[in-house]
Amino acid sequence: MAVLSVAAPEPDDYRAQLAALGTKLEYLHPALRAGEIARRTATPNHPANTAGTRAYQEHVRIIRETHIRNEGWKPLLHDHLELVCSPDRTVAIGVMVGDAATGERMNPPRNLHRRGEATKRVAEANAAQLEIFPMPGRGEIVLSAEEADGIQVWFLVSYRVLLGEKVRIHNELSLPGKVVKGYVKKWKKRILLPVFEMDGIEPPYEDGGGEIDIPVPFR
Repeated sequence: MAVLSVAAPEPDDYRAQLAALGTKLEYLHPALRAGEIARRTATPNHPANTAGTRAYQEHVRIIRETHIRNEGWKPLLHDHLELVCSPDRTVAIGVMVGDAATGERMNPPRNLHRRGEATKRVAEANAAQLEIFPMPGRGEIVLSAEEADGIQVWFLVSYRVLLGEKVRIHNELSLPGKVVKGYVKKWKKRILLPVFEMDGIEPPYEDGGGEIDIPVPFR
C-alpha cells in the first residue's frame, strides 16, 4: 500500500484519494453515524461531556472495526493516540472534532478542542518525519522506531450542525502538518468528504421533575 503523496496534485475524486490510503468512505461514514447514535443516549442529567465522549468512543470503535474486518488493519495505541493502522504500517487513522470550517475547500479548519502534545508530535512527524516512540497498549500492535519514523497519522475531522430536526456532519480525512498551542494551524493534506446527514432527532429521555411515589405496604 502506497502512502498518499502530500506533494501530488489533488484529484477531484475523493474516492481515489481514499483508495490510495487503503480506506473507503464506507469505512468512515458509519463511524459518524455510530457516534451520532451514541451521542443521543446522553441526557441532561449526565455529566456535561458525556455526549461528546460517547461519540468519540464510537468513532474510534467503528473506524477500527470496519478497517480490521475489511482490510486487515490493526488497532494501534501510538503515543497516547487511539488509532487503526494499515497492514504495512505506513498509514494510521484517528478521529478529531473540527470547527465550522471542516469540509470547506477554501477555509481550512482547526480542531474544536485543544489537543495534547501527542497530536503535536504526530503533526511534526508528518511534516518532518521525526521519530516517535510508541507506547504498548492493550494488545495493539507496536511500531518499531523505523515504522514510527515513517508512518502518516491522518484524522477523520468532523463538525456537527443541527438544522431543525436533522443533523449534518461536515467531515474530511486530513493530515496535520503543524500544531500550535494545541490547535492545528496547518494541514499537509486534506481529503474533503461528502456531508453526512441524519434525521429523526429525538430529545433524550428525562426523568420528571417531581418525586417518584412508590407505595410500600406496611405489615
